[in-house]
Amino acid sequence: MPTLAVSSFSLHSVLGPISIERRDESGTLQPLSFPFPHEHSIDEFPALVRQRLGVSAIELCQIQFDSQDPARIETLRAALDAADVRLLTLPIDLGDLGGMQPHWRADDEARTINWFRIAAKLGASFVRVNAGPPGSTLPSEARPGLVETLRRLSDAAGELGLSLLVENHGGSSSDPEFLLQLRQDVGIDRLGLLLDLGNLDPLVSLSHARFADPDIDDAGIDFEPIYQSIAAIAPHASLIHAKAVDPARDGSPLPDLPRALSIVAAAGYNGDVSIEWEGRRGDPWEMTAKVVDQVRAVFPALT
Repeated sequence: MPTLAVSSFSLHSVLGPISIERRDESGTLQPLSFPFPHEHSIDEFPALVRQRLGVSAIELCQIQFDSQDPARIETLRAALDAADVRLLTLPIDLGDLGGMQPHWRADDEARTINWFRIAAKLGASFVRVNAGPPGSTLPSEARPGLVETLRRLSDAAGELGLSLLVENHGGSSSDPEFLLQLRQDVGIDRLGLLLDLGNLDPLVSLSHARFADPDIDDAGIDFEPIYQSIAAIAPHASLIHAKAVDPARDGSPLPDLPRALSIVAAAGYNGDVSIEWEGRRGDPWEMTAKVVDQVRAVFPALT
């Protein structure tokens, strides 16, 4: 049965620091940390999601893990089992799989596969990687290296019983034509698409900017292209992120989730849906609960 899940990123403002990395021009990994308060641990997250939201599946983001230590992973698996909550997806944000330097790409590939092993130990169904750093534009000459890397990662994921996904995550990857062609190049049997309903232009650019400045102006932005892109990707989606962010200044929801989800349903999608509340205002539990209700209204069969 298809499952409704809640991403740990929905509670990013209360689950402790977030650590992101990027490679600079010399290949050095540069860390970027966001010191969110540690009101709950990711060990507590599974039980809290079941208790507060009535949902029995979650997504755990690699950037929110505080350790890769095997004993720490065993503790987290025990927390999942105790709460009777399953891990649907482990999104992984490491390095640059579309980088031009093969040795840097190989290092990122190896570190990514280590996270595949963690995902398998935690019982995940999907692992998600990026087609280059989120928000970046992939040069055409980098595409062959990305394709070959994704093929190897697909093989590694499959050996662990996992399905490999890429997501529209800003930049080139939020162009439906780019994303659909990338899947063809890698192989439709090797690579699935995670359609994130909020990571499409122009909303994804606004959302990324708001992460640094919640008060950034959104006046005059035409959000209609979002729904055209959803319609293009939805027939090929393997997983859906039902993402919502803070509304526009005029009060309009971003995105219009009932409309976006209805487009997905009309495309014949009947798989899992994972919720990402990415706003900065309001109580994250309350805001995530509202998204749960919106998703269930369109997809009542989700368990």
